[in-house]
Amino acid sequence: MLSYLPTAHECAGAAGLAATLLLFLALGGLAGSAAGGARAARRMLPETQLVAGWGAACIVFTLWGVLTPWSLRWPAAAMALAGAAWLLRPGWRDRVLPWRPLGWTLLLTAPLWAVMLSAWPSQIDTWLNLLPNAAFLADHDRLPTAALPASYSFLPVAPYNSQFANYLASLASGGFADGAMALFNVALLACAGLLLARALAGKPGAPPLWACAAGLLLAVPLNPGFVPRFFVSPYGEATLAVTALFAVWLAAELLDDLARGVAWPRSIAPLALVLAAMVNTKQSGSGLLAPIGAMLLVLAWIEPAIPRRRALAAIIAALAPSVALYLLWRGFVLRSGFPAGELKPLALADWNFGLLPRIILAILEEMFRKATFFLCLAALLALTVRVLRRAPWSPEGRLLILIAGAIILFNGFLLFTYIAHFPPEMALGAHSFFRYNTQISLLLMLGLVVTLRPWLVAWTAAWLAADPRRARRAGIGAVVAILLLPLAGAPLLRFDRDPPQPELRRLGHAVTPYLDRHDRLALLVPGDQNDSVGSFVRGVLLFTPPRRPGLDIRTEPSATPAVLSAVAAAGYRLALVTCAPPGLEGVPAGEAVLLEATGSGWRTLQAWPWPESMRRRRFAGMLTAAPLCG
Repeated sequence: MLSYLPTAHECAGAAGLAATLLLFLALGGLAGSAAGGARAARRMLPETQLVAGWGAACIVFTLWGVLTPWSLRWPAAAMALAGAAWLLRPGWRDRVLPWRPLGWTLLLTAPLWAVMLSAWPSQIDTWLNLLPNAAFLADHDRLPTAALPASYSFLPVAPYNSQFANYLASLASGGFADGAMALFNVALLACAGLLLARALAGKPGAPPLWACAAGLLLAVPLNPGFVPRFFVSPYGEATLAVTALFAVWLAAELLDDLARGVAWPRSIAPLALVLAAMVNTKQSGSGLLAPIGAMLLVLAWIEPAIPRRRALAAIIAALAPSVALYLLWRGFVLRSGFPAGELKPLALADWNFGLLPRIILAILEEMFRKATFFLCLAALLALTVRVLRRAPWSPEGRLLILIAGAIILFNGFLLFTYIAHFPPEMALGAHSFFRYNTQISLLLMLGLVVTLRPWLVAWTAAWLAADPRRARRAGIGAVVAILLLPLAGAPLLRFDRDPPQPELRRLGHAVTPYLDRHDRLALLVPGDQNDSVGSFVRGVLLFTPPRRPGLDIRTEPSATPAVLSAVAAAGYRLALVTCAPPGLEGVPAGEAVLLEATGSGWRTLQAWPWPESMRRRRFAGMLTAAPLCG
């Protein structure tokens, strides 16, 4: 556990994220007050307030970054002032008091935070695009274009909503917070646990401590879609899973209010902001927005108690900001000047229609491999049908229809992407089918809570009647479990320590003292055809302390004499070779070496042998063994 102690830099990044989360809470409350008055803001759940505040910040940053050439620090400062004014004006106790359940949740997740505070950036997509995009914001206070400095990102104009949270955390901490996106996902999962606690308690008001503990257990360790590499890394799976959960919850509230005759439901504003946060978290966010919007429209049309014209106006108001934000971003992508700024669909003539039967077979095989998750989905759909036969237009019925419809339509969207987006070899493997389905895993857990709660209540009543002390013991057990599981499962949560990641970080940090801020470095990574090791080492140099953000790095997947001659002719005075091949004069083969160009060739500045123990272990995070002499 001593290796998990955070550094001063990591503590500063966590403090910056804490300030960012407080700002999101304030912005969510401010948006609720502006849309529905002080009473509506007080009735907004604090976890909803946080996610909605993030959505408000995303809207402001996107509008400013796309429509103006000026620094993003200006809207950041304006939002900070507005949030502080909302918090501190008279009556601030009434605004902060409903946050008490968040305090309980923070207490229950303290061991998880202790384990995760020192988490390093990890996983290939983090180094290829997520972290480079976040660093570009922190370094330039602008959204990237082809006319601005290079960002070293594979997808420089992929959606930026998670990076906006990282940007605010970096501003608050006084430096680039390279671990803030992963910690932001932890915070969002804690919010999801609190919402599930309310669903489990089944009554208004703050959920009891046992329910908060049980909700966190449902959101994380008991969630069959929870995979640490996706959910507690900077990946977008956790953010989309959480925003989908809140969006469906708020959509059900909107329909409930319309069915009761409320002319303008109070959930319109928070729902609009949550959807705005969701749609530009990553490109697949639109695949969740469309199903949720479609199910809202279908239910408003078919339910007899809901006036259609009034419902249509409310639903359009809820969907319009996210749709407008999505279209605005598409326009920015087209104008950015990058030939491949984000993932693009195939040309219509190349769509994989002929592969459809084999794609479906690959999906079924993936379902079989991840049977626990997909059996839970099937059980939820079966339980939903049972509930709907009894009470289709009850609040529970509407919520379950929304969940089931979103799950089915989202998987239809995934099938469409295999036809229209993925190249044939990836489509035939149902690329990342389970990973994408984890984005609906919290909807699955909410649906199971709603369908099984009546049975659980009846069973619990009989169980407690036999021994009333059992309730106290069960509550204590839930609290103890959520406190101890992060400590017991630390090796699973801290996949950033799996080999060869520590060795690669050590290499990057060992090279840094030889580099000036604006040096030109050739990074030669033999056999690294997918840029996994190259992007990792490049990211350590550019984005982790001690940073060298002004480096000009040229990456090559080989280290032949011809390549060394070419990079020297191009003006690169230093070359880092991750695995020196045999035959280079004066260079120790099979080691990582730093070379310096001289008038007569290259000379070795330093060499670092790879530990033998590293070669005997399986490499993590899609990292290739060949560039490390494996």
